[in-house]
Amino acid sequence: MIRIIKHILVEPTADQLPRLRRIQAAVLARFPDATTEIVPGLLDDDLVVEVRLPLLYLMAWRGARDAWGDFRQAGDGTPPDHVGAARDAGPD
Repeated sequence: MIRIIKHILVEPTADQLPRLRRIQAAVLARFPDATTEIVPGLLDDDLVVEVRLPLLYLMAWRGARDAWGDFRQAGDGTPPDHVGAARDAGPD
């Protein structure tokens, strides 16, 4: 099966690791046939979620990626700076 590789860069912030987990969860929920791996980015502290998914999902990926935004939303949909929001880590 031919797979495409997509990368989602996550810059170093206070919520970098929780954001990586949200990205992986969102990708696998939308594309169960995908695989994800966290790899180093080009800069020292950047991390990248490397996604490999079947080629037939290329067009669906574009729509899903646009809908996901930057993954700053908490699992319950509230922004991370919202009072009382479910926080994964410290402030941005």
